[in-house]
Amino acid sequence: MNSPGGSRNALVRWFLQPFDYAWMADFQNSRPTGRLIRWVMAVLTLNYGALAVVSLFSVDTSRSIVAIGWKAVMLVMVVVVAAAWITRPFPGRFGVVAFAVFADLGTASALLINPIADAILTCALFAVIGTFCTFFLSPRWLVAHLFFAVACTVAAAVATHGGADVDIASLIFRTNVVLLAIAGVPLTSHLLVTVLTEDARSSFLDPLTGLLNRRGLDADVDDVWLLGRDQDRCVAVLVVDIDRFKSINDRYGHEEGDAVIVRVAERLGSHLGEYGVLARTGGEEYLAVVSTSRLHIDALIHGVRRALRDSADSVSVTVSIGAAIVYWDSALWDQDVDIVTRATRVADSMMYEAKAAGGDRVIKSVL
Repeated sequence: MNSPGGSRNALVRWFLQPFDYAWMADFQNSRPTGRLIRWVMAVLTLNYGALAVVSLFSVDTSRSIVAIGWKAVMLVMVVVVAAAWITRPFPGRFGVVAFAVFADLGTASALLINPIADAILTCALFAVIGTFCTFFLSPRWLVAHLFFAVACTVAAAVATHGGADVDIASLIFRTNVVLLAIAGVPLTSHLLVTVLTEDARSSFLDPLTGLLNRRGLDADVDDVWLLGRDQDRCVAVLVVDIDRFKSINDRYGHEEGDAVIVRVAERLGSHLGEYGVLARTGGEEYLAVVSTSRLHIDALIHGVRRALRDSADSVSVTVSIGAAIVYWDSALWDQDVDIVTRATRVADSMMYEAKAAGGDRVIKSVL
């Protein structure tokens, strides 16, 4: 059974976990569903404006200059925000946080000017904002939203009890249902999404180095290949294998061997990471798929050996590198072949040639 301390630690880790807003925005903007999500957000935002207009026709609504003026201002802002969702890319950190704050404050202001009898029902709108926070904001912003939403709901319940002829049992029932919707559902959903996301990511990662595994590489490699079709660019598959790794394990032990594997992974990531994807595909073998200009590709490939060297290393290593390069004007692009598989096989073959020739070298082939 899990101890209370373990549960607390898990909750703290969840609350403090970093949230990659840049990755989230890039992911949404690179997927067809990202545009659909922006349209959904625009429609939901416009619906808030429609509710503000409809509330003007309520018998009990305030018709003061301030109330009508504020609803007019809110309606204009709603239209502007909805238009931004449709016409602009999915926003980063500032955009999504600003939208959540805008929605929270707009809902709270509606509580002040809408009929008191509708206050608890109006609070249900916080559930919609909570759903947005669940998927697009960090746990800390979600918790901030939940505190604000719960406080507003409790205040609305108190105001309803004091300003309307409402049965107390009925009021408690309605308030509790709304609180479950606006707090319980988003919080539970975020915890569940976090667990599922961690499980999904871990299934794509090598546990020792944190690099992609073969499955993760297959999932991420397509975007790199598409870049290679641009004019004057190319794609290269690199297979990198540490020379005589068994002797390192035999001489220094498996712990030092693991440290070597991690160190090579980190340096490969620093050298190649910005140009594509990198994976650990075997015990001491790595595979990278990179895209860059045809003028730069040779320097990038041959620079791997230099990037891995450091005179301060307690255990120095060399690597054998096989590379297969596909230029943007290669005939392979127009043939009915699996270019990724072919290039990977060729690069793997080149790596074994480099190793058979004594290691510590690069052998490449142009497809």
